[in-house]
Amino acid sequence: MDTDNRVYYKRPSDDTISRKPVILAVDDSIIILKTISEVLRDSCKVYTLPKPAELENVLKRVTPDLFIIDYLMPEINGFDLVPLIRSIDKHKETPIIFLTSEGTLVNVAVAVSLGVADFMVKPIIPDTLRDRVAKLTAKIK
Repeated sequence: MDTDNRVYYKRPSDDTISRKPVILAVDDSIIILKTISEVLRDSCKVYTLPKPAELENVLKRVTPDLFIIDYLMPEINGFDLVPLIRSIDKHKETPIIFLTSEGTLVNVAVAVSLGVADFMVKPIIPDTLRDRVAKLTAKIK
């Protein structure tokens, strides 16, 4: 009796293939950007931008599923970036996490009024950042 011992590979359908969410982190601190990249590297594709004035150019090449932005930066602050992001049709609803050392009630209120999805105060707590990013990107495939 002949038995066929070959292993056949079945290509998964497009429905079962998932992709990593694309994150764009904007912060003037290289250390913070490296930390974000390290914390999220297993679950996300992370792009970093240390110069917020270059955001519009970067968005011509990258389409983030989520933004993580700092508040206090030279050239342009995080509050000014939000309307810029929202002015781009494909990012009118893209979640934004504010990650800042300036966690005052006023800053939280302004961020919420601008439509920011979440607000985190530095220093970064890795598990908290991973959980919040996962929650905001749960529908990404």
